[in-house]
Amino acid sequence: MPAKGAYAPTWAEDGQQALDVIRQVDGHLQAACTYGIATKPGERSAPSLKSVHADQARQRPPFTQKLLDNDIAQGTEESQCLESDFTSLLPASRRTKDDNLVAPALFPILDPAGVVDMRHPTDILDCVDEEVKLDRLADIHEWLWIVGRPMPPRPLHQQRLLNREIMITEKMDMHLVWTTGRIFVKPLPRFLLSRRFWARLLCCQAVPVSNAGSCSCGGRRERALGLLFSYAALITHESDFHIAKETRLIPVELQWPAWRTAVRELLGTSPIYPRIDPRFHYGELRLSRLNKIYFFWKTPLRGYMSRWNQYGSFFQDNFAWLASSTVYIAVVLTAMQVGLATEVLQNNEAFQSASYGFTVFSILGPLAAAGLIMVVFCYMFIYNLVATRRYARERATRMLEGVAGTLPKR
Repeated sequence: MPAKGAYAPTWAEDGQQALDVIRQVDGHLQAACTYGIATKPGERSAPSLKSVHADQARQRPPFTQKLLDNDIAQGTEESQCLESDFTSLLPASRRTKDDNLVAPALFPILDPAGVVDMRHPTDILDCVDEEVKLDRLADIHEWLWIVGRPMPPRPLHQQRLLNREIMITEKMDMHLVWTTGRIFVKPLPRFLLSRRFWARLLCCQAVPVSNAGSCSCGGRRERALGLLFSYAALITHESDFHIAKETRLIPVELQWPAWRTAVRELLGTSPIYPRIDPRFHYGELRLSRLNKIYFFWKTPLRGYMSRWNQYGSFFQDNFAWLASSTVYIAVVLTAMQVGLATEVLQNNEAFQSASYGFTVFSILGPLAAAGLIMVVFCYMFIYNLVATRRYARERATRMLEGVAGTLPKR
């Protein structure tokens, strides 16, 4: 962030006025950095105007079209719909970091006096954060140019033309990840189609000038808007809409005319890319390359998505390529044997040396590869054994503490 003193001499002479201007500019610059709006030290007016426009956009839902039957219509005051429960738009339960299952708390709720309690809905926001979690992809964002192209994903009908089966995943970091014959797609959450939910929980609230750089969303809105943007690319034609209905990617009550209107509002207001998470600057991501990045760099010997759910599949995959290599080695040795039987190559010293070296390699190479596979297996077996034992002890301790906490005091 630029130093505050750099702007005061050129914008104001009065000390108090200069201080107010500096606070406002710093707030806009911080908001611009937080939301992904590019700024340069030499630019003074343009970043502030962009950030002000972005702040205004973040204080309202991305569409006005009513998409769900139980949502509010355009122009309806939010206070008239507080009796509706937001948790009806969320999953029935979620898994915490301690592997406990919890259900979202009712929100809004009524206190004993019958007054609506509009306290900060931490439990609801935790559930939303889990639904739009992108930590694993954020960790390797600088490598995403290897994994996918910076372009929107192709529509659903084109995915079928590529002979890809649409696989349902509820993990945001697996959304639009593809491998041979499959592409993983996260169904569009119901809460992203609710104007009321956007207005109450996914819109950045207005803050004082002194805190203009702070945002109540914490990147949550950008991730949610990115998922909605990806569906604008996946469902471009009515045929895509029917495929999405067929594969249960969108709610049953969603209608094609309403979807077209919502997409027009989403894409037509302002440039979309500064308003979405940087992950969605890229469309489809290749799973094999994600696995390599995690296997060799982020989490050694553990890929982005587990390939082996049992040790039998581990040996099958690794010895399969070893067997294929052995067949190729056998073909080369046979060709060398034929070459040594000819008069031209029989007395050729270079060919003799190459034949000798490759013969030694053909003996030791497969043995070394098999030994390496066994070493990796032993490492994985011991690591999983220790990790499983440690987790079992920690899990048992947490469960006992939870039971003890529910016992009545004597």
